[in-house]
Amino acid sequence: MLQATKNKYGIETLKTLNVLYDREHWLTQEDVDMANRYVELIERTRSETTPQIGDRLIYLSRHGDYYGNALIDSMDEKKGLLSICEQPYVPFVWQSEDNIRLSVSGGAFHHVKTDDLKFNGWTEGAFKDWGHCGSCAHGSVTFTAKVPQWIYREPEPLYGDFTTETYRRFYLHKDPEAKNLYQSLDIAFHNEEDFRQFLQDYEGTVFKGNWKNQIVVWCFRREYVFLPLSEWEKIDAPAVERRLNFHPEQVKIVKDMEKHITYFHRIKSQDF
Repeated sequence: MLQATKNKYGIETLKTLNVLYDREHWLTQEDVDMANRYVELIERTRSETTPQIGDRLIYLSRHGDYYGNALIDSMDEKKGLLSICEQPYVPFVWQSEDNIRLSVSGGAFHHVKTDDLKFNGWTEGAFKDWGHCGSCAHGSVTFTAKVPQWIYREPEPLYGDFTTETYRRFYLHKDPEAKNLYQSLDIAFHNEEDFRQFLQDYEGTVFKGNWKNQIVVWCFRREYVFLPLSEWEKIDAPAVERRLNFHPEQVKIVKDMEKHITYFHRIKSQDF
């Protein structure tokens, strides 16, 4: 059981989370007292063994989507089900008996079994309620409280351990009659040679798609590093030619195998 924080905020510390509110409505001690009451209530009712409304979780879909700040927005205790919001806005909170209830905007929403969540640690969760000025434009006061973070992975993942937390994912359509052999909304490859070069540069792994002529590619993320020529020459990697922004360019490629990033070291131009 977490030890609840008493009097977490003062006017100045709460202002840092509510700059616009303070500018338009003037943050008061009444707002501070309200925030502190909620912090104490929320933290006093948290548990490492029982998920509660307001707790956060890491949600991993079977398609590899990673949501690092999902939220338990409601629960059905009789059925042992929790309602989960993948990408919530800061929720409105109110007290109900000796716990909290939430009004949550965002999406998408799912139902999962309480027993399927695993405790992952503690984190700061943001909440808000109307301030002393009542319900009006920019009239909510935001504060944070320490809450459990849980982890939930949908069963039977389609792509093993690949997730969008540290990898990129592309859904590609292959059409030999089209201008580009492989095409998606985000990327295209003119021919097989270009595609294979991409897989090599970004440690790509190819999976069968959801329908005919579709494939799913998981690969490293990309970062450009611009260096003066003297520094670029010191990079311990061979110089290779790659077409970047539609123009051929000499680059040095270095990969971070733990963070799943391919770095393209480029020569910084005089006008850069």
